[in-house]
Amino acid sequence: MLRRTMLAGLAVALGLATGAAAQTAPLPIKIGAANATDHAAAFIGVERGIFAKHGLDAKLVMYQTGVEMINGLLNGAQEVNIMGSIPFLAGVSNGQPLVLIGHLHGDALSMSYSMNNSIVATPASGIKEGDVKALKGKKIGLPRGTGAEGYLLGILAQNGMRDSDVTLVNIAPSNQTTALRQGDVDALAAWEPWGTISSMRVPGAYRVVTGGCDSCYDPGSILTTRAAIAGKAEQLRRFMVAFAEAHQWLRQNYDAAAEINMRWIQGVDIDVMKTAIRRSGYDLRVTRNTIEGYNTITIPALVKDKRMAKTVDAATIVDAQFYKHVEATAPQFFSDLKPVPADRRL
Repeated sequence: MLRRTMLAGLAVALGLATGAAAQTAPLPIKIGAANATDHAAAFIGVERGIFAKHGLDAKLVMYQTGVEMINGLLNGAQEVNIMGSIPFLAGVSNGQPLVLIGHLHGDALSMSYSMNNSIVATPASGIKEGDVKALKGKKIGLPRGTGAEGYLLGILAQNGMRDSDVTLVNIAPSNQTTALRQGDVDALAAWEPWGTISSMRVPGAYRVVTGGCDSCYDPGSILTTRAAIAGKAEQLRRFMVAFAEAHQWLRQNYDAAAEINMRWIQGVDIDVMKTAIRRSGYDLRVTRNTIEGYNTITIPALVKDKRMAKTVDAATIVDAQFYKHVEATAPQFFSDLKPVPADRRL
């Protein structure tokens, strides 16, 4: 923790020396994050002084899962979360005042997104690579109520199976590899870096499938609350510009970003990290695909599986004003991405 505090302090000092937005006292902002590879932009923003450059005194609050992170956001421990979509959507269906303002990872040009998830098994399971139907009757380890569960259920449905065809075992991400190695489960459904760690470090392990869920739309989300939008809009505008810059730096420097991740995600070797970090699409843009993807794919599936209490209209829980602010004031941070077609823009 001391090391992270020192890194954050150094980043603030560097940013204050260069950032036009930082000519006045930086605005404080706390960001809920987790030990997931695709949270790299937050770590980059701190270590490279990007948040400070944009006039923010940013601190990261680390969590194990998105469910815990949402509790922290609602209790005021931070103003912004970077996390998966499933806990977010489950929360709003229960009346939680959560709002999506951007994507942690995703593909602004598509309504299908699952590339950051994998199912990993070992030969002892009897499951062959590519044979999803062989999961029937097996024990699958995953963190319940998260994007990994949504991915698994989507893959099962795509192959004519249901959740009742497998046994789901609730395992925290950091314990998944050990569980697979010890034979406590037959396979894992995991996001990165845990899918890569398991496939590279458990003897004989392999990916049964990676991504490939046409019925899945589970981009990462950047969340805040309605109270934060009302009271801290300037922090959120600066945050989104800084995050867009950090995302672009990540896309252009994968190996260097992996080295930064190593200082925040414990127990991961650099060869694993360099592989894992390339298994997500770092695109924060909010488009019509965001609304339609949630409304036509994700939300109906969650309601059907009773992981959402009721249907909600994604248009009421997505606020694109902060992304549009980046697009209007700092479009250079999207210059390396394919443009969003006019009919997909919000």
